[in-house]
Amino acid sequence: MPGETIKLGKDVSYTGLDNVREATVTTTYGEADVTKKGDTSRKFRKTWAEQTLEATCVDYPGCDAGDSITVSVTSGNGHDLQAIEFLVTNVTQDEPLDEIVTYSVSATRGVQ
Repeated sequence: MPGETIKLGKDVSYTGLDNVREATVTTTYGEADVTKKGDTSRKFRKTWAEQTLEATCVDYPGCDAGDSITVSVTSGNGHDLQAIEFLVTNVTQDEPLDEIVTYSVSATRGVQ
């Protein structure tokens, strides 16, 4: 089943994540086959939502893999992102020759 991607803008606050340039939260759903004997077509229902966060920071992000961060959106276009906790799964330092050092942070909803 399709998910939705929310591009986070200026109405976002982060706790435990610093120096954010841009971030994206993606929500995807699993699917469960609920087809019954005698049905003329297959039927599916969505299951648990999985949310991931991808952020780019222009300096040290203030977190490491295994830390938890909290994201809140004041005007999330109908999306419920009030104080959602994410578990940081990966922090990568990017050092291009001609540009500033940035960090890529990946996280998944939930805490350890």
